[in-house]
Amino acid sequence: MTVKLRSRRRWLWAGIAVAALASALALLGLHREVAAGATAGASKAGKVSIVDFAYRPGTLKVAKGSQVVFTNSSDVTHTATRAKAFDTGDIKPGKSASVRFAKKGTFAYHCTIHPFMQGKVIVE
Repeated sequence: MTVKLRSRRRWLWAGIAVAALASALALLGLHREVAAGATAGASKAGKVSIVDFAYRPGTLKVAKGSQVVFTNSSDVTHTATRAKAFDTGDIKPGKSASVRFAKKGTFAYHCTIHPFMQGKVIVE
């Protein structure tokens, strides 16, 4: 009986170790995926999704003259606004608004309804 119990404990601990290792590897892979997707590469067109209370990607690189489409995939109204530069106005759930970036520079923006929401467009 003692041998069977020890054997079961070993299998239990081995299973726990395998599960912990698998979880750690999954989190590492997810972290790399999120970090890689945090800044999108420069292009002539750009897309920003508003998901819940965040802009995705948080930082977008586009070429000068590009149009960026902001699409609200959340359940509440949001905006994308930079004082004296651009304002999408209210973007209702399921709707989009676009902004053309004619000048090079870094344009930090926020949601006027939820000021803690912030994003950035880098125009190259």
